[in-house]
Amino acid sequence: MSNLDELIRAAKASFIEIDAAYQSADINEKLVMAETRNKAADQLITLQAKRLIQNASVITDADIAEMKNLKDRIDDAAQIQTALLQFVGLLAKFVG
Repeated sequence: MSNLDELIRAAKASFIEIDAAYQSADINEKLVMAETRNKAADQLITLQAKRLIQNASVITDADIAEMKNLKDRIDDAAQIQTALLQFVGLLAKFVG
C-alpha cells in the first residue's frame, strides 16, 4: 500500500470518528465546528482525487501516524474542534 493510500485510509477513519462526534454535538457546538468540519470533508475528497493524479512520495510515516492518532482523541467538543483543525492542517500539506 502506498503512503497516499495509507494516509487516505487513516484520514477516512479519523473523519468518520470526528464526524460522528460532530453529528452528536448540540446545535451550539455544531455552529462552532461546521465550517471546519466542512473544510475537512472537502480536503478528504480532494486527497482521494489526488490518488489518481499524483505520486505520494511526500507523505511520511509520521504523517500517517498523526492521522491515525486523531481519531483516538475525540471525546468532547473541544477535542472535536482541535481534531478538526489538526485534520485540516495535516491534509492542507497535501491538497493545498
